Amino acid sequence: MVQLREGIHWVGAVDWSVRSFHGYITHRGSSYNSYLVVDEKVALIDFVKAPFAEEQVTKISEIIDPKRVDYIVANHAEPDHSGSIRMVLEACSNAELVATERCMNTLWKYYGGDIKATPIEKKPSLKLGKRSLSFVPVPMAHWPDSMVSYMPEEKLLFSNDAFGQHLASSGRFDDEVDAAELMQEASTYYANILMPLWRSVSRALKALEGVPLEMIAPSHGIIWRKDPGKILKAYQGWVAGETKKKAVVVYDTMWGSTQLLARAIADGVASKGVEVKVHNLGASPNSDVIADILDAKAILVGSPTLNNHIFPTIGGFLAYMRGLKPMNKIGAAFGSYGWAGGAKKIVEAEMQAAGIQMVESDIDFVFHPNGDEVKRAHAFGQGIAEKILGA
Repeated sequence: MVQLREGIHWVGAVDWSVRSFHGYITHRGSSYNSYLVVDEKVALIDFVKAPFAEEQVTKISEIIDPKRVDYIVANHAEPDHSGSIRMVLEACSNAELVATERCMNTLWKYYGGDIKATPIEKKPSLKLGKRSLSFVPVPMAHWPDSMVSYMPEEKLLFSNDAFGQHLASSGRFDDEVDAAELMQEASTYYANILMPLWRSVSRALKALEGVPLEMIAPSHGIIWRKDPGKILKAYQGWVAGETKKKAVVVYDTMWGSTQLLARAIADGVASKGVEVKVHNLGASPNSDVIADILDAKAILVGSPTLNNHIFPTIGGFLAYMRGLKPMNKIGAAFGSYGWAGGAKKIVEAEMQAAGIQMVESDIDFVFHPNGDEVKRAHAFGQGIAEKILGA
């Protein structure tokens, strides 16, 4: 039995096999966290994804009779957080469901209008006995219905999607998993889910200033008990758009020409002592590329021209990146073509639309690049590195 504090239990589920979350490739699985607070009154915080509903009810039943649950708090209505709602409400038949009005409306759309709930606008806090819960709406961090729940007596924040990770593990806490792996998954999660919502996340962080926090319990991944300040500091840097002296080269290739240019550009960047990451979209998922882009200063995208247009994988990546709106980046396009070009201009337009400050590039060559053209690509990479170093 996992306890966060005496009488505060984890009753969620670990999903070891999930590998995709709306196109975000979850290499290490995920978890759906739910928490049971047993005091004079009993509160359940959040549901789990539908396939794990029976598992959640079983965990609750191992602690108390589900009919003893007085309150169920729904921080968020997205199905990975709410899928078990019908089974849990049936088991916890005496419980009062509490949520934001927007959350209630969304739950009704997903699961039917017969679900009864009390809006937090009428009940902004719950007195459980020695402990209490206060509710704070955080709209668009990450849905309009989102809220967090805070337990002041334990200095414990039930943070919903903020500070989470898609990470399946046998340990439930930050001091029970590999620290580097944890931070990698935390940054990947932020980059692929919360990055375009940085303003809302920033407002939520400001609201937490001065709030005593000894533990952060998110809806996915591990619970921060050893060093919650570590993830708070990381989020402060991410919402500020802080970057490293780093470039990411992203490309796909038909007959190796664009790949040759990508490697030459990357070598040019690295020759100036700037970190560079290279992704062939034929092998790298978009979500892995975005994770590298989060703290990079430069994004360089290469595409061959196919039917007077961009290569399909490049088009998909650009659409994915445009939706996530990376901050404080410079960028450039490059490529190769056969009897007619066109891809480079399309890539440039899409990158500009994503808010990237473009650097002029003439790295766009017919058929297979010759030696001089490869040297020009290398020199272009050096120029990008100098811009990064001078930023």
